[in-house]
Amino acid sequence: MKSSMREEISCGAVVFRLKPTLQILLVKQTKLYWGIPKGHMENGESFLQTAYREVKEETGLIIRAVSKLPYVVLKKKKFKKTVVPYLAVQICDSEPICDDKNSEVLDVKWFDINQLPEILYYQLPVIDAALALILSDH
Repeated sequence: MKSSMREEISCGAVVFRLKPTLQILLVKQTKLYWGIPKGHMENGESFLQTAYREVKEETGLIIRAVSKLPYVVLKKKKFKKTVVPYLAVQICDSEPICDDKNSEVLDVKWFDINQLPEILYYQLPVIDAALALILSDH
């Protein structure tokens, strides 16, 4: 019997900067919740290529991954989503922008780690892992 579970993979990044304080870049994905910039793979892309493209599309920033983060899986009755995240830094001089009217992203902002907004619950382990890694290195 064939499974009717729909599966998808989404790749993205927790982008951080250390100045003026330790901050992470988040995108507003619903009216209430924020999350990491991420999205679906296109044909022929690697996980990392997808993460780079999605962050650029959703924030306007060019990034460089510095580490892999643990995958997170969201399961519902007929749906399974795997998020493949990276820890990354910005390598361009521009500020993040959200000006694509066709994007599902409502806003993009840097947040001090001590003043984070409401984050989509299934992404909290990704952000926790990223912050633990950043804080252990700095």
